[in-house]
Amino acid sequence: MAKILLLPLLFGSFCLSGYSQDSKEISGIYFLRDVKDVSSAFNLKPNYTFTFFYTAGSLTRTGSGRWTLENNTIVFTGRPQPPRPFKLFQGRKVNDSFITIQFSDENPDYIKDIQCILFTARGRQRIFTNKDGIAKFTKQEIDSIQFSTPLFPDKPYTFIPLNKIQNSFEFEFEKWIPEVFFNEFVLAYSGNTLTGRHPVLQGNGFRYIKEN
Repeated sequence: MAKILLLPLLFGSFCLSGYSQDSKEISGIYFLRDVKDVSSAFNLKPNYTFTFFYTAGSLTRTGSGRWTLENNTIVFTGRPQPPRPFKLFQGRKVNDSFITIQFSDENPDYIKDIQCILFTARGRQRIFTNKDGIAKFTKQEIDSIQFSTPLFPDKPYTFIPLNKIQNSFEFEFEKWIPEVFFNEFVLAYSGNTLTGRHPVLQGNGFRYIKEN
């Protein structure tokens, strides 16, 4: 059902006139195969632009850019990714015994289960945010904190506090975080099949089959 509803919005129709034979033959919608509970596809258009979507549960992510054919591979390139997926809304000193990390967003699914790795002179510690988007460490001097969210594994971020006396930090998600970015992302092309990595999922050997 998700695939049916998303196609008119993301892809639309395209005209085949005025473009090379290669682009006409390759253009089309290539759907991800053999991945449970996920719907995902690339739409390669004959004018060498593309759109992409990924849906898992209630989460939908999209991307776009241009594609080129190079030695039986398709290379996808889009706009540059902004520098950080989170912005520091507030940092302050609190008179308690903790380092408190808090995330806020209007979508409650975004803020839970975020991996927070604290780096200090003693080593590193790892804690995940609770359903309220909060993680607490024992108070100590911070070198850096690394964040990774399960919904956006392609958007890791390392925060280095400039004010070492602060021990409470509140972060907000940048509005563009659901967007998928492409920087010379490569898939092998053979007939009606693309193979290789996925822009969001971990691993290799994914297959995308063209549907006419």
